Amino acid sequence: MLRTTFLGSAILLCSMGHVHQTMAKDYFLASGRWDNVVLVIDLDKALDPANDGTPKAVVNRLRVTPDIEVDGKSVISSGQPISIAIAPDNKRAYVVNHSGRSTPAAAAAFQHGHAGTVTIIDLVKALDPASNDTLAAVAGYIETEGFGPTGFAIAADGKHAVLAHAEREGDEDGGRHLSIVDLTTNRVIRRVEQAYGKPGFPCPPDPVPHRAPDPRFGCFPDTNGVTISPLGGGTIFGANGGTDDITVMSLQKAIAGEAGAELARIPVQAGGFGISVSPDGKLVAHASRESAQTDIPGNTVSIIDVEKALSDPAKAEVARVLVGTDDKATPTRPFVAAFLPDGKRILSTHFRANNIDIIDVAKAIAGGPATIRRIELKTPGGEPSRPRGIAITPDGKYAAITGAPKGKPNSSIVWIVDLASYEVKGRVTEIGNESYMIGAFQAP
Repeated sequence: MLRTTFLGSAILLCSMGHVHQTMAKDYFLASGRWDNVVLVIDLDKALDPANDGTPKAVVNRLRVTPDIEVDGKSVISSGQPISIAIAPDNKRAYVVNHSGRSTPAAAAAFQHGHAGTVTIIDLVKALDPASNDTLAAVAGYIETEGFGPTGFAIAADGKHAVLAHAEREGDEDGGRHLSIVDLTTNRVIRRVEQAYGKPGFPCPPDPVPHRAPDPRFGCFPDTNGVTISPLGGGTIFGANGGTDDITVMSLQKAIAGEAGAELARIPVQAGGFGISVSPDGKLVAHASRESAQTDIPGNTVSIIDVEKALSDPAKAEVARVLVGTDDKATPTRPFVAAFLPDGKRILSTHFRANNIDIIDVAKAIAGGPATIRRIELKTPGGEPSRPRGIAITPDGKYAAITGAPKGKPNSSIVWIVDLASYEVKGRVTEIGNESYMIGAFQAP
């Protein structure tokens, strides 16, 4: 009896009885936001020095939103694809479209408060040259049943996902529920209401703030990023941009529609966007991006102990690490905090500081200096790097970072960072406009 273990490779049995091993290749799927595409990047090509500062590592540019009719003409709807989630089997990707099927004019006039969609991408078709600049890789759409969707996290069983909504119709504020998605039917099966915040004014405010910054923010959680720990039967953590805290929610209660699914709130320095769980599920890392009340950026990453979040939430924040700077008075606007596969390090991106940090988790929890390395990211043209999203290869060797300022089409960049030497090994250009999140996947 032949036993095979799949560790990033495919074992092929030939008719002659020989066994050949074909290593899986690493790819990234990057959001293109205002260009309404997602882009497939070949890691090997991105690491080739001859391709540095060029788009030559881009395999395909995939459309993710359908055509709509505007004034009798067919146009591409403005989806604003911002977040990427890769299925555990590496067969599908889920792309969160912040403005769904809105008209380009409506999204350009005000980018928030639109009904959202999630595009399901077939990752085999995503690599097919015939899919370039087409909808051929789209396997379907999920209606989010909310406005301004942002984060999407897949549960360990691969059967359910959690979808965050940061806004209400027409406004940047007003998001107050998480959606539970059945990934078998690709439908929202639960809308789980979250608690209000406790600001020093009537809650909910009337009128609801239209856009940030506004001193009346603080009533609605406006959840951005979400992640799921397997501990506690499955525990959801949501980065709340409106209330400067983290939602702690029971996944099982949320799926079942039981009361009391939201278990606690954990205060952090500022409203977050990027949040992640450690490989063993015991810790959560949260990047404090900015205050929606004042627009003042944060400069810390919080480390949350999951077991304490479930038993004693007031003590769950076990570390708060200064990132992107050594000066506590300098705002850096951390965007994402992501655990590396070894679970011992966290990588964080800092939009204002134009750099990334590698954090030693044990040293951070011990309360000592925890920054292993700070890496400046440079653009080929000298513009600020404005790093945002993070994706890490399964072997932990490389990270892909999205960034560059919002501007003209094809103006964003992906940096490839070697996580052993902490050096930038490649820069891939023409990655959409204001590229946000990015995912890593493998294919033969």
